Amino acid sequence: MGELPNDILTILEALARKEITVDEAEDLIRAIMERRDEHKSRKSKKSYIGKEFVLNAGEEFVGKVEVVNGKAIINGRLVGDLEVVFGDLVFSGDVTGNVQLVGTNIVWNGGNIRGNLEMVGCSYKGAKPAVDGRVNEVNNFFVNGILGMVRNLIVKPILSGIKIEE
Repeated sequence: MGELPNDILTILEALARKEITVDEAEDLIRAIMERRDEHKSRKSKKSYIGKEFVLNAGEEFVGKVEVVNGKAIINGRLVGDLEVVFGDLVFSGDVTGNVQLVGTNIVWNGGNIRGNLEMVGCSYKGAKPAVDGRVNEVNNFFVNGILGMVRNLIVKPILSGIKIEE
């Protein structure tokens, strides 16, 4: 079993010293757990299929963003991960997590990626962002050919028949 968080440990120590009652300790622990649950529920996941996700400068989004066959414009702060598959990315923002790009056309305008950057079969131009983690890039004729076939023969026909409503 792992170590207890400091706030819970402090409550248990106060209980052991008889500075608070069992009921008070339970109430405090319950309040801490509710606060943590509330923080977790604020994190969300946004998936965009054939659509555009825009995070403007000065804005912040907490959670994971997935864009498939669409466009992501990241000029603000994304507290989480970003995945773009067979889409377009315009980037000058700040991502605290990992960025994974597959078959994506990218326009870099600087910015920061706090996690890892992984690109497979991508084309890009502009000034790359600063990356704190690893940078993995797979970009060769074979991979690009396979990804192009998958995009044109499978992804586009399947997605063209799907209607998504919010």
